[in-house]
Amino acid sequence: MYFIRSILRVVIAVLVVAGVASAPATALELRSLFKGKQLDAREISVDTNTAARMLSDYRGRHGLGPVKLDPTLNRIAADHALKMAEADKVSHVVRGEGSFARRLHSGGYDAAVAAENVGGGYFSLEEAFAGWRKSKSHNKNLLRPDITVMGIARADATGSKYGTYWSLVLARPYERPQGPATGPSTMPGGLIIGR
Repeated sequence: MYFIRSILRVVIAVLVVAGVASAPATALELRSLFKGKQLDAREISVDTNTAARMLSDYRGRHGLGPVKLDPTLNRIAADHALKMAEADKVSHVVRGEGSFARRLHSGGYDAAVAAENVGGGYFSLEEAFAGWRKSKSHNKNLLRPDITVMGIARADATGSKYGTYWSLVLARPYERPQGPATGPSTMPGGLIIGR
């Protein structure tokens, strides 16, 4: 271990002296070499109105209420889709980003109930929804009776494993109790699901 650290110090010193990068940036670059590289990714426009209509129609065929678009959830979904594309990983947790619950909180969304579907390799809304409907756990999220709003996004990364990365966030917002406070303030403690 001492030998490896010594070699890394020499490499960092050489790069700094050569003017390639500052020491902190070089250390980050070296870490990324050992843990996987970050790809160039870009957000791809999604017709969110069509997505909400598709999901609402599907839910209606199952006796459930429609969903509306939520701009905050769209942004949370877009940030996550981009992170997945950069990391070339389809997951609810991407390095440096935090859990689904943390992403909702840091994105400014208080949810009573929330679920997320992610996917990769779908090149259209129709393909993404077809894939989610075929998956038992993803379909369960689409048909949750307690959701009322959604956000959806796609990001692409050339040269990545899947090419396209999707995030669909489904939720019902937390509603603060009405009337005078009768005790300690109520904190959201909703159900958060990532599938």
